Amino acid sequence: MKVGYLGIPGSYSEMTALDYVDRSAKLRESDNELIGFNQFEKMINDLVEGELDYAVLPAENSTTGLISRAVDLLRGAPLMIIDDAYQPVSHTLWGLPGAKIESLKQVYSHPEALSQCDEFFEAHPYIEEREYSSTAQAVKFIKELGDPSNGALASRRAGELIGLEPLMDDVQTENNNATRFYIIRHQDNAPKEGSRLILHVQTKHETGALSKVLQVFDILNCNLELLTARPIPGRAFAYGFIIEIDMGQMTENVDLLLAMIRQVTIDHQVFGQFTPDHYPLSQKDDDIYD
Repeated sequence: MKVGYLGIPGSYSEMTALDYVDRSAKLRESDNELIGFNQFEKMINDLVEGELDYAVLPAENSTTGLISRAVDLLRGAPLMIIDDAYQPVSHTLWGLPGAKIESLKQVYSHPEALSQCDEFFEAHPYIEEREYSSTAQAVKFIKELGDPSNGALASRRAGELIGLEPLMDDVQTENNNATRFYIIRHQDNAPKEGSRLILHVQTKHETGALSKVLQVFDILNCNLELLTARPIPGRAFAYGFIIEIDMGQMTENVDLLLAMIRQVTIDHQVFGQFTPDHYPLSQKDDDIYD
């Protein structure tokens, strides 16, 4: 099986791909090839074209929210989310051997990683943030530059694989930072079953349009897990909604739910259906807020 991920060995996406292969009975029994990509678009296109069997797509971060430029690629694509995976994110600041934080002028990393370390950059205003295609690629890049004024934010695995020197651990602002990944397959190879449903819907432009969608979930006893608005390409100030629901308490079948959604929307697409077998810490500990 060919499994795509963003970046190179040592990236958080690669670590998630390795973890998923290890916990998936189907993949454990297969000969697998993990393939790194520099761009989300290329990975998604290869999955659509049958060049990949699986793709590991970063979808949501506990600090910065939805990774919209990745998730938006699912709209209109013949793909299905078949599972999710959570990867704890702990950014290490890497430099060349002998480098010091005080000597850094630029720090490279993926835009999401940079945004997750805002307090570090506020405390070190002389360091310029530089965006790069992935965290692990940023580590490789500064190693090739050979300039001690350059640093990179990436995982422990990434820096150790490249052979750089850790200058600071746990640089991220939130200690419980984690990224949620979608495990995606072509819709022709994806089982359509499970208690979790992820949809993209476009509502009518009228009063109470979104409320009618939410009422469907209330009537069928579904728990709303995610609701976020996304612009409709080619239509100024028109929006669709990515919605995730838990159908675990629903007594009717999913066909009825989708039929009711069809009646109160202009368009809808099922992004995925699966049964999560693990949850992030925040969901496990909801009872502490009761």
